[in-house]
Amino acid sequence: MLAVQCFYISAGSYGRGGCVTFRGQEVSPGEVFKRVLLAGIDPFRVFADVARRPDTAGAFACMLLLAFAHFLSNSVLVAKVVVYAGKGEKIAPPAVTVDGAVCKVVAVNATSYRRLGPVSEEQYAALNMLALGYALTTWVAWALGLWLAYKLAGGSPSPAVLMSGYVLSSKVYENLTRAALLAMFLRDLGRIELYVEPSQGAQRVGALLNLASAAFTTVEGLPTAVAVHAAFFTVWSAVVATAAVNRGGFTSLPRSIAAGLAAYVLASAIQSLAYSALMLAL
Repeated sequence: MLAVQCFYISAGSYGRGGCVTFRGQEVSPGEVFKRVLLAGIDPFRVFADVARRPDTAGAFACMLLLAFAHFLSNSVLVAKVVVYAGKGEKIAPPAVTVDGAVCKVVAVNATSYRRLGPVSEEQYAALNMLALGYALTTWVAWALGLWLAYKLAGGSPSPAVLMSGYVLSSKVYENLTRAALLAMFLRDLGRIELYVEPSQGAQRVGALLNLASAAFTTVEGLPTAVAVHAAFFTVWSAVVATAAVNRGGFTSLPRSIAAGLAAYVLASAIQSLAYSALMLAL
């Protein structure tokens, strides 16, 4: 059985547009597993293989793994949180102090506080929803970004959804390494006490995450490590986007670099807005 894939290559780079005929081959589960693992590490080789032999299972697997990795990254921080609630005047930015192995983040100035305890099961359920929403919106954001990139580079936009799914592999590594980074730096921190308004402590896990992140400033080296980690994956995400455009759209490398950067900027903007909305809602 023959599978025909048509694409356009700019005259300024390789020649005229045309069609390439590949002999259809099924992708085994083992190959899908390798693709999922390696797409974020060796994107040019993996995306070239995906372009020749498309599969949707790997793209969905990357999305599910991203949801798990994001949940794990947040859980490392949330597991140390103990919530106290009190009525009073809000403090912005919150006051952060350290007493031995305890970090206190005070967001409300109250005369007394009631201990609500660790994050509740309902809030962990919201954390799950946040992770799933993050994975889905990131996939959609990258699909739109790559669609634009293929148009800009003169390639076919048809593989945008599939390739964007595999792009998520690099985001999986980003979230897993962030989880490891936080676990290493926060290992000596016994708990993070959050002093918030009653409604905030009982419902919004997004607000608790933002407050708990204030504890980063009290851990020596952590803010720098987080910044370096973010900078590295910003550059690497642009490289992965370039590979997706170059191999998936069959375009020249110079055009792929420019289009890949455009895809990264658009995808990052969409994903940032969507995630901010999720954090406000959950």
